Amino acid sequence: MAPLLEEEENYIRLALLLKGVSPRAVRTFFDKEFPPTYLPSTLNKNYNTLNGLFKNRILNRAQWNLLFPKSEHSIVIENLSDLQDSQSTLQTEHSIVIENLRDLNDSHSTLQTEQSSTIDTLSDLQDSQRTLQTEHSIVTEILKDLKDSHSTLQTEHSSTTDTLSDLQDSQRTFKTEHSIVTEILRDLKDSNSILQIEHSKVTEILKDPIPWNIREQITEVLESWKEDDKTFIETNGAKSILKCIKENGCVVVTASSGTGKTSLVRHVALQMQNEGYEILPVSNPKEIIKWYNPSKNTLFVVDDFCGTYGLNPMKFDKWKNFMEKIKALVEKKPVKVIISCRLQVYKDRHMKSLSFFQECECNLQSADLCLLKTEKQCIAEFYLKTNASEISDLYDMFDCFPLLCYLYSKNSKLNIIDFFTNPFIVYKDEIGKLQTEGAHVKYCALALCVMFNNQLKEEWLTEHVGENIKTIIKNTYEACKVVKGTSRLVLRDELDSLTHTYIRKDGEVYSTIHDKLFDFLAFYFGSEMIYCLINNATSQFISERFLFERKKKKDELTIIVPTRYQQMYISRMVNDWSRGKVVDVFCNINMDDCIFRQQLLFHIEGLAISQQQKMASLYDIDNKSTPLIQCCCIGDINLVKWCLHNCTKNVNHCRYTDKVSPLYMASAYGYNEVVKLLVNNKGDINKCDYKDLSPLYIACQNARTEVVQMLINNKADINKCTDEEVSPIYVACYKGHTEVVQMLINSNADINKCKDTGSSPLYIACQEGHTKVVEMLINNKADINKCRDTGASPLYIACWKGNNVTVQMLINNKADINKCKDTDGVSPLYIACEEGHSEVVQMLIDNKADINKCSDIDGVSPLYIACQEGHTEVVQMLINNTADINKCRDTGQSSLYIACEEGHTAVVQTLINNKADINKCGDTDGVSPLYIACQKGHAEVVQMLIDNKAKINKCKDTGESPLYIACQERHAEVIKILINNKADINKCRDTGESPLYIACEQGHTEVVKILINNKVDINKCRDAGESPLYITCQEGHTEVVQMLIKNKADINKCRNTDGVSPLYIACQEGHTEVVQMLINNKADINKRIDTGEFPLFIACYKGHAEIVESLLKYKADCYLKCDGLTPLGIARRANHSNIVDLLERWDKQSI
Repeated sequence: MAPLLEEEENYIRLALLLKGVSPRAVRTFFDKEFPPTYLPSTLNKNYNTLNGLFKNRILNRAQWNLLFPKSEHSIVIENLSDLQDSQSTLQTEHSIVIENLRDLNDSHSTLQTEQSSTIDTLSDLQDSQRTLQTEHSIVTEILKDLKDSHSTLQTEHSSTTDTLSDLQDSQRTFKTEHSIVTEILRDLKDSNSILQIEHSKVTEILKDPIPWNIREQITEVLESWKEDDKTFIETNGAKSILKCIKENGCVVVTASSGTGKTSLVRHVALQMQNEGYEILPVSNPKEIIKWYNPSKNTLFVVDDFCGTYGLNPMKFDKWKNFMEKIKALVEKKPVKVIISCRLQVYKDRHMKSLSFFQECECNLQSADLCLLKTEKQCIAEFYLKTNASEISDLYDMFDCFPLLCYLYSKNSKLNIIDFFTNPFIVYKDEIGKLQTEGAHVKYCALALCVMFNNQLKEEWLTEHVGENIKTIIKNTYEACKVVKGTSRLVLRDELDSLTHTYIRKDGEVYSTIHDKLFDFLAFYFGSEMIYCLINNATSQFISERFLFERKKKKDELTIIVPTRYQQMYISRMVNDWSRGKVVDVFCNINMDDCIFRQQLLFHIEGLAISQQQKMASLYDIDNKSTPLIQCCCIGDINLVKWCLHNCTKNVNHCRYTDKVSPLYMASAYGYNEVVKLLVNNKGDINKCDYKDLSPLYIACQNARTEVVQMLINNKADINKCTDEEVSPIYVACYKGHTEVVQMLINSNADINKCKDTGSSPLYIACQEGHTKVVEMLINNKADINKCRDTGASPLYIACWKGNNVTVQMLINNKADINKCKDTDGVSPLYIACEEGHSEVVQMLIDNKADINKCSDIDGVSPLYIACQEGHTEVVQMLINNTADINKCRDTGQSSLYIACEEGHTAVVQTLINNKADINKCGDTDGVSPLYIACQKGHAEVVQMLIDNKAKINKCKDTGESPLYIACQERHAEVIKILINNKADINKCRDTGESPLYIACEQGHTEVVKILINNKVDINKCRDAGESPLYITCQEGHTEVVQMLIKNKADINKCRNTDGVSPLYIACQEGHTEVVQMLINNKADINKRIDTGEFPLFIACYKGHAEIVESLLKYKADCYLKCDGLTPLGIARRANHSNIVDLLERWDKQSI
């Protein structure tokens, strides 16, 4: 074999060095410089540098994939390729070596001289060959293994690819299902919210004492009031009555008809509705009791109280029976009552017995409340427009001026001067013209409204009716000269033609547009066709509208019955009586006149005995009242005798509605002779009404002294109680009827008999402040410490009411001075301190009352409650008598604390002057007096506490400082005081929110400005990393955002937890103006959050089109992706078609 050339030998050596030695050496050196453990992180850190080399083609794809491998499969493939290359290289080198060996064999003879050296070389080459062969075998085996591995990997790759495909499909399905579930969840949340709202509504309906159908009717009524109120002209009277109803529980608005009292009352009621009151129009007192709701502030509105034209005895009795219950409800505060009442009704002598409704009258015709000239001018201008100036001198001619303006506006063809000078003459002429000009049917239509007492039903003109209605219409036809046989439908058409001038239609009933107009029509037709009216008008009209003799000016529109018709009128009354209209007969306005009663009795006594007996035994068709009961109500002894003579069996018959007996009625009104007559005729002396009120009880209640004595003498049950266990002596003590009380005591009434709430006669007398009655009861051995069911004693209630004389009397008679209520442990001293009755407090202290006795429920002391209510004099009195000034309630608040909370400056000063602990905090939350004063915004108290060394940075348990809470509540003056006194302006609560943060969150611009001006840390973040600017952007407070940006707030400061920036959160919440502001100030428009979303992406997802447009305008990248979706893709998925259109248009424009 020929010897190798030097170049060949060097080549072989170099090849062996490169392939055998160098890789291992380089690997060792590389691993030393770049340890394998940290190599990935080193490469990641230098990613941008390497990426630059790759983009500039210094690194190729293979090298890049080696540095940043994509997957294990790729690595295997690449390794396999390298090994194959290595195998190919080795085979080539192996061939070269074989060829060289052949050449060497061929050159053997020529190399003899170099044999020794060549043998050595050959030996080395043979060793190398063997090594190469060995390595070739190894490589061959590796290649075989790699092929097998490659085949396995291909199989696994295929399987993995299938699995991956399935996973991707599952992921897509999951995402779709997740979106569906999210939508369903959102729908469920919405449905749940709706259900909760509906549940609340249903709960309220179930709690509502008013039936749903009545509630709907009330709603409709109030809507009509609101519509009418649009034309109401505000007056001095309205303002005064609004003030009055706010200050009082019950207000009665009185005036003549037509003065606008109903409109005014409704206007005031609607204003009270704005104050949070529920408005309930009622027609009778029972509805007030039934519809009372203790959980609501309610204003009941009553129109035409106790009658329209005159006092209606039946209505009067109802209001009288329910007066005490209504009074009790009103005293509970949630209930108020506003009433409109005609002046002539309110001034009736019987109304004085309705004492509760007499307490607050507002007379619209009084000097204080009557319409001012300017107000009348406004009313005239509203209704009469340009004609108002023509009647400026006529404003004061009639009290019903507002009504006249309204009526004229409905019939402006009338002569305005004549109308406002004497409207009734004008109407008389107008109606008279209907008759003279042949409009007989129109004339008859108005007459029928009068016949049916302003309640003419449409069905009587369109459908089949009874003989009685037919007869009335027929007789009215004749009186009005209507052609016989005229259809009733023509009447209906004429009534429709009179709407808005004379007539209005409410549902299916025709009536006049105002009661005053009906008064006139009644008077007019009473003058023109009295015969027809007496014979055909309703029994109620007969009862209310006719007088035998005018006695007062108020009767000017009352029909006076001429002498020649008086007998006919009485006959009509007897006819009504015979038809069961007993109440209408005996409630006739003429029955107040004894001469009229004599005439009626004379007429009745002239009837046949059988007819008299039948009449005496009749019941009223509506309430089963008898003539005897009605006669006892009037108190006419002769009529009572006539009733008893003709029907003694009715002596104990009771009225159906309220079970009132004749004896009860006579006892209530104090008709002594009648009571005696009834008792002598076996009247049941203990017969009670439906509430178990006996004749003796009602006589005691109304102080009918002679009747009381008479009933006692006739063995009335002196201790007979009502259904609430109220005895006659109890009600007499409640009313303060001293003589009656003494009478009952003398007759051995049970002096300690309590009502069902445990209140004794002594207790109720102390409550009402009837000192003489209290003295009388004590002198007769009443139990002075007898408590009601709650444990409240007579002394307790006297202290509560501040009845000094009564308190002293009870103490002098050894009342238990420290006897507390069972329900809450409140002592007499406590309640006197709460109410601020300083004289009573002093009296109790002087008599050794426990000055530190606390209530059981919350441990509140007398001093604490006095401080809470701001009773400075009482506070000083307690301190002077060594009350524990730092005694706290169960939750740890001190007397100073509560005074600071309520802002009672004088009390706070008093406590500080007496060394109250100024930094004493509540046990449950660590709130200090200064903190609570700052929270409530009591600047003067705050300054006072600081001046007295209160800890200005003392925080509550959750870390909020006084400055923090003042900023939260936006108390600017308090904030300035705290800052001026070196409060820590950057003091944060436990979760890291600073005063500036909370002010920004609440959007308190003025507060933010104060804090910034005082060098607050504008970028101070809460623990989760939200900055003040971030939270302001989230809440959308534009002015605050602008202020923060101007003062160098970090505009790109992100939240720690997820990397959300101010711009991102503003885009998410849809605050367009804030987004624009941030963009204008160079916020990073494409900044991603940790999960990859960016501002444009979230705006598209949320559907905020304006924000999307702004972002695109300022070069937001619309091709960025998040989870493989572009903004366009997410907009499509979210079904925001407007944004999809916007992005597609933008994409075309950019191309």
